[in-house]
Parts: sequence; structure tokens; C-alpha cells
Amino acid sequence: MTALLTWRLWAAAGVAVLLAFTHFFVYRAGKAVVRNEFDAYKLAQAEARILADRAREQRNAARQAAVDKEAQDGQARIAAIEAERDAARADGERVRNDYARAAARARAVACAPSAGQGEPRPDAIGVFAELLERADRRAEAVAGYADRLRAVGLVCEQGWDALTRQ
Repeated sequence: MTALLTWRLWAAAGVAVLLAFTHFFVYRAGKAVVRNEFDAYKLAQAEARILADRAREQRNAARQAAVDKEAQDGQARIAAIEAERDAARADGERVRNDYARAAARARAVACAPSAGQGEPRPDAIGVFAELLERADRRAEAVAGYADRLRAVGLVCEQGWDALTRQ
């Protein structure tokens, strides 16, 4: 009976050792599978991060291109407004010169003393011409400033729209 007990004990020990070895190899295989899955997960996350970075860079580049385009268009608009202002200034100067010449002719005729009068009359036309010239120059300055502010405001607004449109 002791032989049978010893044999059973050895058989149980052998089964235990066999189970331990199989468990160890299964554990190692499972650990390798988990490690491979985790490495694949890390690789997928790195690729996703690279793709997200590229997409963000492309969006930023598109936004910057849109803003740059609006800035160039705005500079063209500002240059056109300044050219119009310069043309209007030249036209205004021509009109003021014409008016000054006409006022000088009228003054020469009106200020000639009449027969029997020793002093010329006051120069109402000259005063009016000077007031008109001052008012015209001030209106020109204010209009130029307002036109430039409007153009710059439009450029700013369109730049913002281009930036937020993307």
C-alpha cells in the first residue's frame, strides 16, 4: 500500500509540475500577446497623433493663407482709396484755384472805387473764398481719415471672417 501511495504521490507531483510548466508557458504567451497588443496600441496612438498634428498644421496654414490673402486684398483696397483721395484732392485744388481766380477778378471789379468814393468796399468775396477753401481742406482731411478707417476696418473684419471660416 505504501508503494501505491508513493506512486500516487509521485503522479500528483508530476501532474503539479506539468501544470506549473504549462501554466508558466501559457502565462508567458499571454504576456507576450498583451505586450504585442500594447505595442500595437502605442503605435496606433503615435500615428493618430502624427495625423492630428498634420491636420492642425494644414488648418493653420489654410487660415494663415486666407488671412494673408485678405491682407493683400485690403492693401489693394487701401491703395485704391488713397488714389481716389489723391485724385479728389487734385480736383478740389483745381476747383479752389478756379474759384480763387474768379474771386480775384470779381474783387478787382468790385473793389474799384466808384466815382466820388475814396475807399474800396470790404472784400466779401475774398472772405468767402478763404472760408470755402478752409472748409474744403478740413472736409478733405476728415473724409480721407474716415475712408482709411473704413478700409482698415473692412480688412480687419474680412481677415477675422477668413480666420473663423476655416
